[in-house]
Amino acid sequence: MNEIHITKREREILTLMCDGKSAQEIAIILGCSVHTVRTHIEALKDTFAVYKDTALVAAALRTGVIE
Repeated sequence: MNEIHITKREREILTLMCDGKSAQEIAIILGCSVHTVRTHIEALKDTFAVYKDTALVAAALRTGVIE
């Protein structure tokens, strides 16, 4: 299986998603726009080949990208 590589910002967003934060909450915490957060989330979905936010969190946990 290929190793999954994500950026530091993508890892921050995934960690906050695992904590149950919404895109709006993540944007406030990270000091960026909701649009930026959603763009990162969409890129992460492509990386993990999933279509839903919940599937993204599950895949990140399952692959060990996020603990």
